[in-house]
Amino acid sequence: MAKIFKHRTDVPYFDYKDFKTLQRYVNIYGQIESRKKTGLNEAQQRRLATAIKRARHIALLPFIANN
Repeated sequence: MAKIFKHRTDVPYFDYKDFKTLQRYVNIYGQIESRKKTGLNEAQQRRLATAIKRARHIALLPFIANN
């Protein structure tokens, strides 16, 4: 398993309106990628998950894949 990003400790905030960035952290099935793949620490992964869930609720990101 390769990490998507080697060192992403410089991310202070994930904006739920920035769906282009959030799409990079969601796999083809619509699932949020794990910490092992993203390379984020615990707090950053929680902020990422919250931002993705907010984007899903206001229909910027789909809940499931469109296959």
